Order: sequence, then C-alpha cells, then structure tokens
Amino acid sequence: MSITRRQLAPAVALPFIAAKAFAQGTNPARTLVVAVPSDAVGLEPGTNRAEPIGSEIILNVFDTLVAWTPPEFSALEGRLAKSWTISSDGRSFEFELRDGVMFHDGTALDAAAVKFSLERTRAMNPFAQASFNLINEIAVVSPRVVRIVLKEPYPAFMSILAQPQSAIVSPAAVARLGDQFAANPVGTGPFIFRSRQADTNIVLEANAQYFRGAPKLDRLVYRIIPNASTRRLELENGGVDIIQQAGQLAAIPAETIQALRNNRNISIIEVPSQIIRQLEFNNNKTTGPIADIRVRRAIMHAIDYDGLLQGVFGNTADRVYGPLTSNSWAFNPKIRDLAPKYDPALARRLLAEAGIRPGSLTLPLYTFQGALWGAVATFVQANLADVGINVTIQQTEFPALRALHTSGNFDVALDGRQPWYNDPDAHITIGYLSSLADTAMTFRFPKDDALDAQILKAQQTVSMEERKALYFKLQEDILARAPGAFLFSPKLIVFARANIRGLVINSAPPLNEYWGVSKQ
Repeated sequence: MSITRRQLAPAVALPFIAAKAFAQGTNPARTLVVAVPSDAVGLEPGTNRAEPIGSEIILNVFDTLVAWTPPEFSALEGRLAKSWTISSDGRSFEFELRDGVMFHDGTALDAAAVKFSLERTRAMNPFAQASFNLINEIAVVSPRVVRIVLKEPYPAFMSILAQPQSAIVSPAAVARLGDQFAANPVGTGPFIFRSRQADTNIVLEANAQYFRGAPKLDRLVYRIIPNASTRRLELENGGVDIIQQAGQLAAIPAETIQALRNNRNISIIEVPSQIIRQLEFNNNKTTGPIADIRVRRAIMHAIDYDGLLQGVFGNTADRVYGPLTSNSWAFNPKIRDLAPKYDPALARRLLAEAGIRPGSLTLPLYTFQGALWGAVATFVQANLADVGINVTIQQTEFPALRALHTSGNFDVALDGRQPWYNDPDAHITIGYLSSLADTAMTFRFPKDDALDAQILKAQQTVSMEERKALYFKLQEDILARAPGAFLFSPKLIVFARANIRGLVINSAPPLNEYWGVSKQ
C-alpha cells in the first residue's frame, strides 16, 4: 500500500451561518444545496444499512467496482473496475482495476484496497451479511486484479457490488483514523467530505483529481430541514436547489405539488420506482378467516386501486399488479391481466362463500406511523367496510411493528419493500421464501418445497434469459396464492430549481449521484 502523500484538512463542525457561507464560496453558481428531512445515519460503507441520506452521500464520496448506467439504469458499467469476467458457473468474479485512481488522502487504489474494503464490510455489517457471507474468498491476483469467489452461484451479486456497502475505502485512512473514519470518510469519489454539523448540514467539496473528470460543481451541501413546508419555501425562494424524497413516501405533500408545477422556476422530476407498498396477509395462518383464500381474494377485490392512486396520491404513485413493479426487467406483462380488479360485488360473494356474514368480521390493520400511512389505512378501511369487513387501524412505531410482523401476531398489515439492488431477487426471495418468513417483514409464506425450489433456482441461475423466464412463472404462481393486495409504487419525485442540469434519478437504489450535475 502506498504511503499517504497528502493530508486533508480535518473535518470541523462549522456554525450554520459559517457553514452556509463556506458552502456558497465565491461562486454560488457552482454550489448545489440539497434539502433533506433528517441527518445522515452514517457516512461510511462498512456500517451502511441502506439509510437513504447517508447512502447517497457515500455514493458521492466513494466509488464502487461497478454501477448502473444512467439514464436507463438497465446495464452495469465499470467504475473502479475497468473490466470484469464471470466464470461459467457464476461463482467467480474477476475485476481488472483502472490505473491511476487515487483516494482523497493521496494513496493509490489497488486490489489490496478492494479486498480490505469488502472484507471489512463483511466483518462489521450485519445488514450486508446475507449477501457478503456468500463470499468464499477474495484474492489479490495482482496489484490491478482482484478475484471474488462465491460459495454458490448468485447472479445478483454484481448488483450488490454497486451498493453503498460495497464502496471501496482507503485502508491507509482507516488505519490512521480508526473509529474516527466514520466521521472523516475517505474514498475515491467525485466529492471529498469536508465538514458536518449535526442536524444542520454536511458539506462536500469537488475532487478536482477525480478519475472520470472533475465534477461540474465546486461544492455539494446537504441541508437538514425536517419540515416539509419549510423545504418547499426554501426551494421557492432559492435557498435550496433540490428537495429529495430521501426514502419517504413523499418529499412534499401531494396536494402542494400542483402549485409547484405552476412555478416556472421549479422543475419536477418524476420516475417510476421499484418500491412496493402492499397490504400483506399473514400467509402462515392455518386457522381463522385469513387462512381461507376466498377471504384473502375478497379483500384483494374490495380495494379501489385507481381511487387510491388518484385520491390519496394525486397520481404521484403507480399501480402495482403483483410481486414485481412493471419497470423491473423481470416483470411478466401477463400479471396486469391476472391482477385483481376492483369488484365489491365479487368480494361480497367470496365472503359469503367463506361463511362470513356482513359485519361479523373485524380485523386490526397494523401500519406505520405518519399522516400518509394513516391516509392509506383509512382508504383501505373504507373499502373493506363497503363489503362488510370492519377494520380497526393500529398505527405503530417501526420497532414494535417489525416485532409484531416477524412474530406472526397479525392477520393483515400495511408494509412495503424498497429494493436497494436492481434485481428481482430483492423482492421475490426475501418476500416469499418460506425459510425467511420469520426473519423480516415478509408475506410469511408457509413451507412449500416446490415454490421454495423455484425461488432458489431463479436466484442462482446464471443465464439472465433463463432467470427472466423463471421469474415470469414465479410471479404467476405467487399471485395465484393471493398473498396480499399490492397497492401502489410511489414515484420517485425530486423537486429542483429550473436551472439544474444533468440530474438523472435512479430507481434501485433511489440515490442520486451529482458528478454530472451543474447549475446554469
């Protein structure tokens, strides 16, 4: 490992006014200010747990071996990797690194740094262990070549390597800073971490020596503004340049979006996401009404999906028809026709067939806290009341809701999954594999050897075309089991000043890179 040639100035917590002045510098046209609703949970790959704000900062301070290619994000491109080969059995991945890439501390990127970084994340990050524990060996073949060998085939592993927890850190900086590395992150990315003031701002500075070319901006500032109305006013007044969703259902209430559409100084960027929000059934139930597929189908037909999208979301969300969103590369178009339609009369007939008299069934509906989740729950409550099912809404803090879900102490619950890697495995395996039923907020599928084998085969098949065919069938088989009511996929909506250029929104993960962004 090469010796440090340049030390960065230590990170300092600047007072807000001073930090704002520092961020603006002498050329405001080259400073981008991004409003986010909360502070970053973490700023380094080794402990990243898919928290949106910290994850986005990581992808601007660090680089990964590969990344999804904008603007379609349908194919991977090399970042730190110049090229790569994958063995025919899908277990061995060999990467040739780019020459001359430097970390922000002046040390050189090499294969040893890649090995160090990935092994460090595997050792210290429980969130990443499900995928990183598949690694059997990371070998330094030469200073420029690294080989990763898996215990079993896992084609989605390339997508995992594009995620924030797979970003490559400076081993020299980790050795020098120890536990303080998280407060002074050092990568190879287009921006250099400069300062952080808790709950106020995070300041990044352009890396003029970036291997893809210097950013078009001089500084990138994240301002923490918890109140949505304040974020909107700051955007309208030019105090911020961009408002992010940052993992929320909406960055700004849907009813205010039209006002921003009429503001010629504001640009609204909307793209489909791969996020799914659904009404989940506890499919592990063997007794009670939810164990009866007729009751589950009745609930699925009782919901006015289009009314939900228009009434609650003002068309800022898309319909989800089944286990995958329609913009997934593995989406089966037949699912649009197979998905349940809003049909209250059919719902009432199914309930009658199941022996459920109108008004005799009461279900607690568990959901997250927050006004928008409450609005969704209230909409569903009214739909089910219309077919004779009473619903009591139980809005619950996330830790308690997760515990309730994983223990199986519910019949129906509002939930969702936000994939952080661009692969159907992110929805299908975690949501429906029976062995994972008790490990996360899933559909709690019961043991089904045939379905489990299908899921694992699709996960591990090397050929993308064969995988696609397997996922097509899986979507049909899963939907036939009536696992839940797939409600909506919130669009990724970013609000920006009209002079922002080059901003492209990724759907999985929903994190923005600012290397090519500029202000006019």
